[in-house]
Amino acid sequence: MKFNGYKNTLNSDLNRRELVMSDKINLPTFTALPVSTITNKPVLHFAHANGMPSAVYQPFFEKLAEFFTIEYIAMLGATPDYPVDDHWRSLTQQIIDSVKNTCEKHGVSQVVAVGHSLGAMCTLQALYRAPQHFAQAVLMDPPWIYGKVSLLWHLAKTADRLPMMNNRLMDKLSPAGVSKHRRDVWESRADAYDKMRHKGFFKNFDERSFQGYIEHGLHERADGKVTLAIPKASEVAVFRTNPSWYWLAPNHGPKPPVTLIIGQDSIFLKRRFPQQIKSRLNIPYEIHAGGHMFPLEYPESVSQQVLSLIEQQLPT
Repeated sequence: MKFNGYKNTLNSDLNRRELVMSDKINLPTFTALPVSTITNKPVLHFAHANGMPSAVYQPFFEKLAEFFTIEYIAMLGATPDYPVDDHWRSLTQQIIDSVKNTCEKHGVSQVVAVGHSLGAMCTLQALYRAPQHFAQAVLMDPPWIYGKVSLLWHLAKTADRLPMMNNRLMDKLSPAGVSKHRRDVWESRADAYDKMRHKGFFKNFDERSFQGYIEHGLHERADGKVTLAIPKASEVAVFRTNPSWYWLAPNHGPKPPVTLIIGQDSIFLKRRFPQQIKSRLNIPYEIHAGGHMFPLEYPESVSQQVLSLIEQQLPT
């Protein structure tokens, strides 16, 4: 289903895309990686951003799927067995369990892990907790609050547990204060498209990514209206419980090779978190045009960058 303004916006998106390398690069076949007994391709496990079901990333997956079998968790934060808790412990366990199941399904010992935002951070924590299941990882703009700021967040979360605080501090420090007031019911998908397409958070999305959000990020209610597929309460809870122990540990990178990709306009780059992480943990990072949601803004060029990094991290 296409919505108002789709054709013109799509043409505009095609004109504005940057850094698209397309078929000008001879990409590797990744034969050094474990290969699925089902598809005869190596396996890539993906984890999505807060509130963005994995199916929204289909434009980003297209180039990756030429070389990898892609497996993912459909929706993080929407499963009672894996609740949103402090430091995202259960969501990290969900990643580990999903990767284990993926390895069993495809008859491989390890997967390549790719994650964005929430999914990147949970995947990072999974790399530390269960490194044996990962060949390597590329993590896009993880909310890795680091150094002294991480201690500040940790203290704020501790104070917010007091009944009179009502999450006041974390609602100021994190996006939770905005997210809890966002609209989450629309008359129809077309209405949702019109109301959200040109708002700040979505305005730079590739049109195909936004169409995917309208299709997969919303679901119909019994009364015919549409609401968020991942409940707003879950989105808010994720922001309030962002991992905050990285002022203390670890003091080393994970065992599997990992590289970060950070949005050029990302708040995390402006706060110099990737720079501190590289200095202390020796985890490299690269920059891509766009903000925190850059994989949904520039899906082709980001997927090319991911493929290039996977190639660089292959064993020699």
